[in-house]
Amino acid sequence: MIRTIIIDDEGLSRETLREMLRLYCKGVEVVAEAESIVSGIEAITRHNPDLLLLDIKMPDGTGFDLLRTIMPISFRIIFVTAFEEYAIKAFRYNALDYLTKPIDPTELQNAIEKATTAIENENINERLKRLLIDYMKPQPTENRRIILKTAETIHIVDIDKIVRCESARNYTVFHMDNKEEILISKSIKEFSDTLESHNFYRVHHSHLINLKYLVKFKRDELMCVLSDSTEIPVATRKRDDLLKVLRTL
Repeated sequence: MIRTIIIDDEGLSRETLREMLRLYCKGVEVVAEAESIVSGIEAITRHNPDLLLLDIKMPDGTGFDLLRTIMPISFRIIFVTAFEEYAIKAFRYNALDYLTKPIDPTELQNAIEKATTAIENENINERLKRLLIDYMKPQPTENRRIILKTAETIHIVDIDKIVRCESARNYTVFHMDNKEEILISKSIKEFSDTLESHNFYRVHHSHLINLKYLVKFKRDELMCVLSDSTEIPVATRKRDDLLKVLRTL
């Protein structure tokens, strides 16, 4: 059995991945789950796994922060990510496997199959070192893209062309500058950290806006007006923070 740990801050994501492993990946045993860097390190130390399924963004840091803390490692890693294309290129360049959310069963099976092959631990650690160096390099402005994966299509989207994101329960609707709408089966929380580092602001629990398209903030009405005339409500608790953000623009 391949003793496996899942590290992801979203409970639903962990549950989905655990069930997919049960259904599609025989010979894999999930020995522990963790929802943060701290609990992930504790789980790894306690269970000494063969395989780690590691999300990138978590409340207390990134999967890369976890790896820096525990390297060198003696287990195999499959990254789970919704990161921009430049980060995925870094995975490919360093021959490290990854899955993009929402996870496709066939891709999961293929990744697990690769993980079962013999890999020298020294090579893994060298690859990880190169990945961490590549990841810390400044991201070229012209390559600011994010992968949005639906059941039928993989969209590689320029972040600057996203006007706003709207929560639809466990789904997120991406509203593009060409009026296209892309529905992704992930919560808006899974995108907020990544996009907020690219001039987005979560004005409401259901709305994440690109400040590039903000043309007016109606303070009395707690309403943002975007360049396409869409009006987006602002949560009361977000009002003062938004004003601070606007003063820095």
